[in-house]
Amino acid sequence: MQKIKKLLTIALAFPRTVYFNFRYLPLAQAVRLPIWLAANVRLRNMYRGGIVIDAPVRTAMMRVGFHQVDAICVYSLKTILNIQSPGRLVFRGEAHIGHGAIISCLGGVMTVGDNFAVSGSTSFVCYKEITIGRDVQFAWDSLVMDSDAHKIYDSKGERLNEDKPIVIGNKVWLACQNTLLKGTAIGNNCVVGACSLLNKAYAEDGVIIAGSPARVVKEISGWEL
Repeated sequence: MQKIKKLLTIALAFPRTVYFNFRYLPLAQAVRLPIWLAANVRLRNMYRGGIVIDAPVRTAMMRVGFHQVDAICVYSLKTILNIQSPGRLVFRGEAHIGHGAIISCLGGVMTVGDNFAVSGSTSFVCYKEITIGRDVQFAWDSLVMDSDAHKIYDSKGERLNEDKPIVIGNKVWLACQNTLLKGTAIGNNCVVGACSLLNKAYAEDGVIIAGSPARVVKEISGWEL
């Protein structure tokens, strides 16, 4: 039964996968079908050049909308790719983007490293720049946003809340229900505890970051799934 379900999932994904790759990627990359889209994926504001693969191309190296987690209801959720010109989503290796995740590049550039994984119902909103290293794992129900979306001005008409880049280092595990706001920077080999709010640079490598607002709470030698 499980095998039949898997084959049905692939069959439903195949037509949209073919269309997506040949519509939005260079021909030399498209023929390998590097990006696979599940049937639940919705596309907004897409344009040719908005998706960039900066790595050796392999079939199904990016899988979008397939992975499901028990902590969320998948029946009403849609996975969304929203790349608004001149925004770009840059892949530098393998990526797994779960069911219900949202990636919106609203003029900004979001770059993800190799072995990038996101569980369902996590949202990325990029107005300026979001850079994520390799071996980064996101749990469900998190928000990563490099802008306040709305502009605030002082009495002289000067903007008070400029957009700021977000940078996440290599081998970082972010637990569920986290919020990463503009100006967040995380070092390498770090863990972010559940329900944390990050809004500044955390320069240390090899630490646990947790709390609201978050702070460094413990040094670690490493982590694994």
